[in-house]
Amino acid sequence: MIIHDIISSIEQAAPPHMAASWDRCGVQVAGTTLETAKLALALDPTPEVIGQALDWGAGMVLTHHPLGLTPRMPDRVDDYHRVLQKLFSQGAWLFAAHTSLDCAPGGPASWLAAELKLTGQTIVEPAGTTPSVMGIAKEVALDGFDTLKLPEGATLDRLHFDRDALRHTPQGFICPAPQWNAVRSALNACDDISGIACAITLREPGTPYGYGLIGNLPQPMGWEAFAAKLWQLTGRTFWTLVGNTPQTIARVAYCTGSGGSAGARAFALGADVFITGDVKHHQALELEPMGLTIDVGHHALEEEMMRRLALSMAGSFAGKGLDVRFFASRDPMRAILRP
Repeated sequence: MIIHDIISSIEQAAPPHMAASWDRCGVQVAGTTLETAKLALALDPTPEVIGQALDWGAGMVLTHHPLGLTPRMPDRVDDYHRVLQKLFSQGAWLFAAHTSLDCAPGGPASWLAAELKLTGQTIVEPAGTTPSVMGIAKEVALDGFDTLKLPEGATLDRLHFDRDALRHTPQGFICPAPQWNAVRSALNACDDISGIACAITLREPGTPYGYGLIGNLPQPMGWEAFAAKLWQLTGRTFWTLVGNTPQTIARVAYCTGSGGSAGARAFALGADVFITGDVKHHQALELEPMGLTIDVGHHALEEEMMRRLALSMAGSFAGKGLDVRFFASRDPMRAILRP
């Protein structure tokens, strides 16, 4: 498969515009190969994982974490140098989908919410809004109005708004996406609409994206039962807890990666427990009185996220000449018991 077609598919799952301003998503190392039959996925671009992927024959490696956040010269022989050496020797590509994947609505970062069957899910830390995709019906919302669907192809100049009907029956409409700009301009210039309700504002439709999810368990769970479920899902042998354990858990929030900064927002949204990784000392001091925070480790949530992304992409590319394989990485953190 052509490399740039693979990149296009990756960017559908991890839209580039969702990446944080400080992040370095996208092509990390440009390869010389133009086509490949094998795509490897992994959490970290370590020399070990890159070596395994290239030995398998991958022409492109997709990792969650970037090779680096700031450009640098390969001026010393370290892991960065070794990764470059391996990729250059094979003419292979390295691509990173970092915060662009973390923020993707309904993407693999939502796997824990799916496993816990959380209902009423909302984003913990909103980062922006994606306008509706061209060609898909878009709703133009009039604040305080309900929705009235217009016939396909209807535009404002072919639609009569009845002043009395609008006064007594709140209305709105849905128009095809390609007509949105024309309809918005017509609405802004429509005396009949603005004269009826001068406080009406137009909201361009879109899908919010951001970090972390919060939702409700199907049924409240006791702490022991919830912990047993979480042990099973994360697969780690140790956690770090901040705050007191509640007797009953009904509302759960989590953020993959180093999500400690989202904790205060999660508790403000009513979370009984907040799950994340890499909680720092000063974050812990701030979060302790708010509720229970469980640091399950950076690796635990994101390793499973990438494994599920690999499964999804393998299904998408089935029969299209591209083999997709996930390469597991090692959690660098381990706990020891005091003798």
